[in-house]
Amino acid sequence: MRKRIIRTVMGLALAAGATAAMALPAHAAPAAGLTFYQGTFATPVLHVAEPDGACTAFPAGADSLAAAGGVEQVLAFRSADCAGAAVGLGTLRTFPAGEYHSFRAF
Repeated sequence: MRKRIIRTVMGLALAAGATAAMALPAHAAPAAGLTFYQGTFATPVLHVAEPDGACTAFPAGADSLAAAGGVEQVLAFRSADCAGAAVGLGTLRTFPAGEYHSFRAF
């Protein structure tokens, strides 16, 4: 009985992992830099190969982002000039399109 429970749990864990891996397309995890997507990781709309912390316009239709290769944080702003309160988006996130107007990535 115990072995059957362990096999069932292991099978469910493997299935969950496979489902999670299939949820993001292969291009959702770039080798380096920051990529913004439209359609929840479906269509890349902006890639910044080497973010340097400069204030940059947020892609209007973006609703998700993925960062890798040394990018540790993406700060989003509701203003066009990175003024006001920053919202930490991290390195893998979804958000409502049009909510933010500028960002800094480090």
